[in-house]
Amino acid sequence: MIWGVRTAALFACSAMLVAGCATGPPPSPLKPAALPDLAPHTTSIGGVPYLSLNTLSQRSRMQVTWEPATQVLQLVSGTAAVRLSPGFSTALVNGVAVSLGGPVVVQEGQIWVPAPAAGPWVSPLPTPRPAKPLGQHAIRTVVIDPGHGGHDSGAVGPGGLREKDVVLDVARRLRDRLAAENVRVLMTRGDDRFIPLSQRAALANQRKADLFVSIHANASKARAAAGYEAYYLSEATDDAARAFAAAENASLELEAAPSAGVPKDTEAIVWDLLNTENRTESRELAAAVCRGMKWFVPTPNRGVKSARFYVLKWARMPAVLLEIGFVTNRAEGQRLDSATYRQRVADGIAQGLLTYKSLYESTNGFSN
Repeated sequence: MIWGVRTAALFACSAMLVAGCATGPPPSPLKPAALPDLAPHTTSIGGVPYLSLNTLSQRSRMQVTWEPATQVLQLVSGTAAVRLSPGFSTALVNGVAVSLGGPVVVQEGQIWVPAPAAGPWVSPLPTPRPAKPLGQHAIRTVVIDPGHGGHDSGAVGPGGLREKDVVLDVARRLRDRLAAENVRVLMTRGDDRFIPLSQRAALANQRKADLFVSIHANASKARAAAGYEAYYLSEATDDAARAFAAAENASLELEAAPSAGVPKDTEAIVWDLLNTENRTESRELAAAVCRGMKWFVPTPNRGVKSARFYVLKWARMPAVLLEIGFVTNRAEGQRLDSATYRQRVADGIAQGLLTYKSLYESTNGFSN
């Protein structure tokens, strides 16, 4: 399967790098004059010259270490410490965020980085700006929200697979995966019960959570529709996003009492403030989760989108809604009915969240 090949290639490549470069004291870094020697070793990917990380580590004499939990590689020489991750176009060089000019790529069993970015890594760098205390930007608590529940089954597949059951199991697995990485996790529901949409975000607000992740499964009249996608709060990207939001917001009609919210005359003002404050972080979080999932599941990445999902509307922290697959697609529904596959989904989401956490904290809230 695609996910197995990609994951195996990444870990095998990382192990090779660590084994070949992480022993003994760090040698002296190359001088800038040696950089032209890198040119013959590049290959073109998408019209951009790339250099394999293995070649770069050898030519620049940088030690390489691999962090499996966050999928982050760190290269260290006498003058530079570089942190990067597959799929990301930004690296941390001596604690400063630096654009790579293209994403880190896994291809043909190797990790590749844009060659133009290699120069500063092996030459002296300026002293980074003083960092803010990590406590101001640490991600300690994540609220996981399994969609639907109780008398609200959510989407139902042709074989009777119910969205509420799938997402609850994935949420539990995600909770355990994050807890193993010392992340405090709260769940809006831990069993088959109905929770009003307004109360889901309220829980996250009351507990002062750092991230809010709502997990759902998709449905479509087009039986061939398949794949996962991540949404953040904003105007609908397209008609399909608007339709999905309307379907998920339909749970409001099942609530026994009016939702507790803000007064109508202030709703528009609060909407604008919340949307502006968390939009960038939510969009980055959604993108990180999509990148994480692509390493674990063999289904299309439908990308990052936006819509006005009610469950995200009053969250006072970065918040995303994940559609992990289509229960109405026969093949994808069968996979979602598998405990093994649901574990892979949870692992992919966790990978994205942990990578986002690492980069967010390392850049002091993306401020470096």
